[in-house]
Amino acid sequence: MLRWIVTAVALILTAPMAFADLESGLKAYQGENYEAALGAFKPLAESGDAEAQYRMGLLYDGGKGVETDARTALDWFRKAAEGGHAEAKRVVGIYYEEGKVVGRNYARAVEWYDAAAKMGNAKAQRNLGGLYQDGLGIKADLKKAFDLYSQAAEGGNLKAKRNLAYMYYFGAGVRRDYEKAAAMFKETSEAGLGKADYDLGRLYYRGQGVEKDAAKAAAHFRKAAKKGHGEAQFFMGRLYMLGQGVEKDPAKAYYWLTLSIAQDTEKAAKLRRKVSGDLDSKQIAQAEQDAQAFRPN
Repeated sequence: MLRWIVTAVALILTAPMAFADLESGLKAYQGENYEAALGAFKPLAESGDAEAQYRMGLLYDGGKGVETDARTALDWFRKAAEGGHAEAKRVVGIYYEEGKVVGRNYARAVEWYDAAAKMGNAKAQRNLGGLYQDGLGIKADLKKAFDLYSQAAEGGNLKAKRNLAYMYYFGAGVRRDYEKAAAMFKETSEAGLGKADYDLGRLYYRGQGVEKDAAKAAAHFRKAAKKGHGEAQFFMGRLYMLGQGVEKDPAKAYYWLTLSIAQDTEKAAKLRRKVSGDLDSKQIAQAEQDAQAFRPN
């Protein structure tokens, strides 16, 4: 009896210490002091703390405070997952989907994503929706994909909402509805999802679900282009070449098309050759120099 009392007291006393160590590790991690984070997480992880095990996986996966070691990272992620950590379950699923360390196995990815999704992990719901949509590791089911994306979107996942917008745009699994697609692209764009700016720009450019407006299209394409989106850069080049939504400017057209070419956009190379005829060698050299100095936002 006395032994049980001593054990219970020890657990009560050590629990706050473990919590404090985890908190200090998280603060160190957020402050990019990865060696300190490692020192805090490791003993907790070895004692079975799922959150610490997940954090150890992140350190080894990203080579933060330790040498990058995907296999060791997976071992820690798996331990955390088996301990009930939802995000760790999702990460193990990613390893199987991408074939990282383990052989690519979509069916196993489905199992891990499903386990995390059932725990309410919005990212896993989106990941699983993607496999249902593409029929990878499981029979294709657009309705199931739509339902999972909807759950993830309700959980705040912006990428899932963008996936839903695409389903409405293309009429995949649902009736095509450009207005709903536009509304969702607007929400994700306003929330800061850069790729949605390109999507929204395309809708304004074509007048799908919104009133056709070249100036608004240019504004959204520019946002995405500045973040490094190759197709948006191509459209910016096209708009400046034709003077649509912006004042015609061959030099700016050449600049944006050069950036787009760097991402292997073949049609941009064809368009750039055309616009180069309106520029002298000095203007071309300056545009290329500006493109070399480009850094995504």
